Amino acid sequence: MLILPADRAKAPASGTGHPRAARILIGNDFSEDVRTDRGWTGWWVQRLVWFAEPGDILVLPVRPEEAFVEYVTSLTGTPPDSLTIVVPPAHAGSEGTLSPGRLADPRFARMLDEAIGEREVTQVSALWPDTAVARLARTLGATGATPGHGFIDQAGGVMVNSKSAFRTIAAGAGVPLPPGAVGISPEAAEESVWELLTGGPVVVKHDFLSGGRGNEILTRGEPFRPIGARRVVRVSSREEVRSYLGQQWEWLTAGGRGRPVVERYVRDSSAFFVEFLVTDDGVRLTGHGELLSAPYAVGQIMPSQGLEPEVLERIVDGGRRLAQALHAIGYRGILGPDTIVTPERDVLFTEYNGRVTGSTHIYGRIGALVVGEGFGRDRVILERVWPEGWSTPSFPATREALEKAGLGYDPVTRTGVVLTNAFDGTNGVMYCVVAEDLTAAWARDRALEPLFAAGSRQPA
Repeated sequence: MLILPADRAKAPASGTGHPRAARILIGNDFSEDVRTDRGWTGWWVQRLVWFAEPGDILVLPVRPEEAFVEYVTSLTGTPPDSLTIVVPPAHAGSEGTLSPGRLADPRFARMLDEAIGEREVTQVSALWPDTAVARLARTLGATGATPGHGFIDQAGGVMVNSKSAFRTIAAGAGVPLPPGAVGISPEAAEESVWELLTGGPVVVKHDFLSGGRGNEILTRGEPFRPIGARRVVRVSSREEVRSYLGQQWEWLTAGGRGRPVVERYVRDSSAFFVEFLVTDDGVRLTGHGELLSAPYAVGQIMPSQGLEPEVLERIVDGGRRLAQALHAIGYRGILGPDTIVTPERDVLFTEYNGRVTGSTHIYGRIGALVVGEGFGRDRVILERVWPEGWSTPSFPATREALEKAGLGYDPVTRTGVVLTNAFDGTNGVMYCVVAEDLTAAWARDRALEPLFAAGSRQPA
């Protein structure tokens, strides 16, 4: 797993201007062991560039967009010409992803050997803790440079990204959960759903899908607008529950690769995350924030705003217990537990993410490095998924439009819009807004609409 650069000592520079030590950062996505729906994610994993430091070797499924690399490194201070980009030979059907086959390709191993040269490999890290990364480390003779290698090598990445495994670990660690159960069979899931429905709506969760796209809500009452789920399904009898599960079981289990989770759905709750860095030395809090959904994930606020101190403390304490439990069994890397805070101010944990998440580069690099010391005190970050109905033709056009409107990030005032990823290949660029407070952040976000709403496309 990727270790945030601030947590390692700088390597001494050689006469060539590059460190004598080499870090290999791998921009992979969800393991094919758990998800086969990701398709082309070459733009999404380019966020890896935010973590790059001088001399790093970046492994990506496609060559990153030059305009994006130049933009990111201008903010982080990493000389772009100090980075080595390695793109493994493409395999049919995985051109936009780092599949296990591409990472195991002997031609890629030779390319990587050439990039390493005479340097010592001090870290092999990845966005996702895939067994393919562990195999690559063995090929390089760098298992000791891969945090938690033994855990990853035995498919530990599946465990730390599974909602069903999460409920097992969380219950054992005494972390508060919504009432529910792991659906080990259609019959067990039916029993749990029917029992929970007597107290209100129930959410049925796919083991591995993210952003709410793997969740469906069942209710015996009138349907309502889902938040954090695909849809609301009305079931009026146990037979209808059985029918629903029969129709959806193949999808819910990812063709038998996972086990669905059944939980009480608590309406009008707010969602928050907390992240920890798990190393050999222990567990350290790295960030937290609020998750926004409508109905799927649409953004984040970092750090969390407006939470009562005792509520935030319960979120952090429960998350720490989870991180400590996984530390004890060998996991090393980022762990991001998610929670809901109910209208009664109860804190209930809903899942964890054992990977470099879509939050890590926002608070860990943009917040801590670009915004700097005042992040979380006099500056807040509002991260946004590109809104539906907005359009832009390219990354350079998006940056130019922001600069012309005076909305781009200003390092002097430490405010403005930061583009967080490469162009998505269709019509958008993910971004975040840095502002003095949340009110100012939302105001700047609204100011973007005239630039990118339908009919306002900028020239390429």
